[in-house]
Amino acid sequence: MMREKIEDNLKVVNFILIALLIVFIAHLLSGGKTSSTPVETVAAKVTAAADLTNVTQADSQKLKKYYGLNANDYEGVAFYLGNSNMDVDEILIVRMKDSAQENALKDAMQTRIDTQTQSFEGYGVNQTKLLKDAVIDVKGNYALLVVNEKAAEEDEAFRKSL
Repeated sequence: MMREKIEDNLKVVNFILIALLIVFIAHLLSGGKTSSTPVETVAAKVTAAADLTNVTQADSQKLKKYYGLNANDYEGVAFYLGNSNMDVDEILIVRMKDSAQENALKDAMQTRIDTQTQSFEGYGVNQTKLLKDAVIDVKGNYALLVVNEKAAEEDEAFRKSL
């Protein structure tokens, strides 16, 4: 009887260990892998999938103005901004220094989308649709924001480039 109880306890312990191992492996696989790909390479692949007629490359001052982000805080930044005040097309690619930057970066991206949506809601039907279909994607140490008609294709190019 004592032996049966020990065997039952061992089965429970084995089950718990296997469950923990599965959870650990799932966590490792789902966690973003860091990429050593230079931001210029990622930007080239993303912009190759994009229609760049409505955007031009923007500098770090505009990044600070529109997102409140300092480009020097990151490993690399590629930022493309609409050519006029009526163009909501934007592409922002950021290579983070560490994962602690992820939440603040995603918040800044979402705040930008929300601000733009409020600005165009009610009169800019096409712009509002593009903003509602915007893509914010974080993969490992990279983050992407895309606002334009080819957002899904650019997101796919982003994922493949890492």
